[in-house]
Order: sequence, then structure tokens, then C-alpha cells
Amino acid sequence: MALGNDLQDRIARYIDDAIALEAAGVTSLKDMVSEATDPVDAALFQEHLAETELQKQHLEARLQALGGHHNSLKDAMNKIGAAATDLLHVGKDSGDKATRNLIQAYAIENLEVAMYESLYAAASEAGDTETAALAKQIQAQEEAAAKKIFPRISPVAKSAVIHGVQS
Repeated sequence: MALGNDLQDRIARYIDDAIALEAAGVTSLKDMVSEATDPVDAALFQEHLAETELQKQHLEARLQALGGHHNSLKDAMNKIGAAATDLLHVGKDSGDKATRNLIQAYAIENLEVAMYESLYAAASEAGDTETAALAKQIQAQEEAAAKKIFPRISPVAKSAVIHGVQS
């Protein structure tokens, strides 16, 4: 369905926001993979990194199909925010970092679930079935990732307490 310019611009902005969040996710997940001390966590982060890169590509293609362009300033702002968050954790041991990374990954996944619900609702209301379907597809992937991450938080936190810097 052909969207009116105002609706198309709104949907394009929502997609652009999703691209920026996924780009930040790629950066965070790369860091999490390199910082992971447990091979289970490293594999979990690596798997979702590959999925996140594909999601970003699909979103970029959809934005281009709508005639929009990604605002890379949003990516830069997200990276600055991530760096500021990392400064709060300087000096933490590897157990603390492992726990923090899992908590952060879980929080990001749930933020993305909500973001894709918003994109789905807006696209559906605007009659943009392609964007709505993409939003639901990615949302399901984010929900699945969150379900894989959550059960890791407690054992990793317990391990950090029991073993100190070993996690």
C-alpha cells in the first residue's frame, strides 16, 4: 500500500530508530563476546550478534524501500551513551562484568521487544503490511534472545559471589 508522505515519514523515523538501536546492539554484543569468560555466554552473545547484524540489514533495506535514509548521528549518540555506561563499571572484576553484560543484554532485548511492538502498531495502523511483518519477525527474535539470556543471569551472579573473579 502506498503511504502518504506524513505516514511514510513517521514509519521511516521509527525504522531509523530501530536501526540505531540495532547498531548500538552490534557494538555492545561485540564487546560482550570479547569480555565473556564463559563459553556458553560467548556463544550466546555471538549467536545474537549475527542475528542482530541481519536484523539491521533488513531494517536498512526496508527504510530504503520507503525512500528514507539512516541518520548516523543516532548511532554516534548511542555509542557515546554506551561508553558513558561502561565508565560506571571501570574496575569491576570479570564476574561483575559477566553479570552486568547479561543484565544489559536482557534489558536491551526487552527494550527492543517494546520498540518493535511500537513499530508494528504504527505500521499496521498506516497499512504498511511489509514493515508490520518485519517488526513482528524481529520482535519474535528479540523475545527468543531474551528467553535465552535470562536463565544465565542467576548462575553467573552466583558464580561471581562464590568464585570471586572467576565466572
